[in-house]
Amino acid sequence: MKTWKMLGDISCIFLGCIGVIVTCFFAYYSIFNKDITIGVNNIGDQVPVNITDIKDSGLLTQTQINELENRVFMTANYYSNKKENGIELQELRYDYFTTYTLQYPDIRSSGMQYLGDYEADWKKMGSVAEANNYRDPSFYYYDTTNFITWSGDLGNLGSVGTKLNRNEELIIKIGGEPYSIKLDGKYDVKYKKGYWYTLGIPVNHTDTYFYNYRHVFACVMQAIRSNNKGTGDYYVTLDLSEFFTVKEYNASSGKFEKDVTTNIIKNYAVLKFHYNDNGAISSNQSMFGLIECNRKYAYGENENHDTTYWQERMVYNLTAKDLTLRYSEVSGGAYASLSLSMQDVFKKMGRVKINIILDLVESNIIGFDFNAFENLEIDTIRIRGTNQTFYFLDKCLWNSNIKTIQRSSGVTLDIAENAINNAYAEVII
Repeated sequence: MKTWKMLGDISCIFLGCIGVIVTCFFAYYSIFNKDITIGVNNIGDQVPVNITDIKDSGLLTQTQINELENRVFMTANYYSNKKENGIELQELRYDYFTTYTLQYPDIRSSGMQYLGDYEADWKKMGSVAEANNYRDPSFYYYDTTNFITWSGDLGNLGSVGTKLNRNEELIIKIGGEPYSIKLDGKYDVKYKKGYWYTLGIPVNHTDTYFYNYRHVFACVMQAIRSNNKGTGDYYVTLDLSEFFTVKEYNASSGKFEKDVTTNIIKNYAVLKFHYNDNGAISSNQSMFGLIECNRKYAYGENENHDTTYWQERMVYNLTAKDLTLRYSEVSGGAYASLSLSMQDVFKKMGRVKINIILDLVESNIIGFDFNAFENLEIDTIRIRGTNQTFYFLDKCLWNSNIKTIQRSSGVTLDIAENAINNAYAEVII
């Protein structure tokens, strides 16, 4: 009898311990657990960058233009290439000051450039700090100081330019007074979900979404392409309150303190943009005077073209998502190639320019597979990464007439003897 009683007591204690453990897990996931997420799928449809007013610059008086110019926070440039006579080019620039004194020498601009039609997505982040430091490597980043535009960005290898991430705080002038503006917007999605350790009982769960400069970029381009005036040069007032926080400068404390986001961002911030159906064919069409960090960029063989009447030529920038991957357990990574069906498509298109753009940090690609792009015309390969060897296996670029291979300084190229059979330029980016 005592034995059964002892077993009963032990069972009660054991079950009690399990109950405590389950309760602790339940409490933890109900109160503390939050997944860190940056971005949103279909960003153009989900994030509110609302055009509250649009003005045709050609119909404005000089006084009206001057008033709007004093409120310009962002300037955008969009060559959609609907006429298929160049490349699709999207650019966005932020104009600001480096000190609260708002002096002329303190003027600075920082911007982002993308070749193609940028689509923002979401990315899981391990911490808030990681989300705040993240910058999308798909862009070219530029700074303008003393009327000179330059790129001091090497991605993960470092940058001497302005880091357009959530940590950056910019100083702008509103009504002749200094204000700070910071991209720190976020939102939470709350829901309930059951787990095995909660015995299937639904617990509170939260996903936190952090907006990033790339999301502003995608939304601005969506606003431009969907405007009811069409192509041309315009000023629009945007509602950016979901993204940015604005603070007023306190001269007594020497700090930016009072939050004035609602009044300023919804009613004051102006976007100035140029929208064009043609494609870009020369670096002088860029607001930065650079395309792909090249001041002499020219689409085709001649730098002086009429952008309205140019011979048809399609440019394709292939990324990891466009390629076929073969995973090698021995090498510990994937070798990339282009499927034969896609190669046939490109070969039948005639005048086509193919670039391959890879970010090794974002993928597990370690090289090009055997015969990956054999007999396919390739113009430029750009490989970004750090502390990694990238392999070119036999015949991967055979008869491709590759012109340029660009790579980060941290990427080492291991090229097989029979990988390439033409002269090419290797450039450190």
